[in-house]
Amino acid sequence: MITTKLELQECLKADSRNYKKRNKWWLKSMINKFVTNPINDQELIWNYIRELRYNEYFLNNSILSNIIFIRSFKSYIFTFRLIISNLRLKRLAYRTGFQIPPNTIDEGLTIWHWGNIIINPHAMIGKNCTLNANIIIGHKNDGTKAPSIGDNCFVGAGAKVIGPITIGNNVVIAPNAVVVKNVPSNVVVAGIPAKIIKEI
Repeated sequence: MITTKLELQECLKADSRNYKKRNKWWLKSMINKFVTNPINDQELIWNYIRELRYNEYFLNNSILSNIIFIRSFKSYIFTFRLIISNLRLKRLAYRTGFQIPPNTIDEGLTIWHWGNIIINPHAMIGKNCTLNANIIIGHKNDGTKAPSIGDNCFVGAGAKVIGPITIGNNVVIAPNAVVVKNVPSNVVVAGIPAKIIKEI
């Protein structure tokens, strides 16, 4: 959970590791923008991830946060900035197809391609997670019971992770797999319903 500016900077640094076309130097950034592959969407995806992290920072310091018991003037400023961030994030969500609630994914998030990604607000996803297009991480009937996914996990295109289940660390979920049961660490799962096909 991002609550300080230092945590925000560290999270953004971890998230940006796999977005090599993103560059702080304005000239190289412009070259990447106009000379790169025309179907490359890394810039748009990075804009979404960056706005998501700022949204988490503003939310966790606003008057809506349960962490802050003594309301300060600063928390009202953060609330105003949260409203602006919500509008930006919603606009980027329409462009990318991503529906990722704040405070559900730890640092090191990588999304390779544009496409629908739907995550339940009660889901918990660990560090260095890689998500592909057209995945759902959600609930069965009760919307408050969502999956918990460990660190260093890869979720393939079209995969579904459903229900109050726990996925271990270093798990690869194959494309189009449907995971409805707990998965231990260091394995590859595939199929409908998903089964362990390999140990890592």
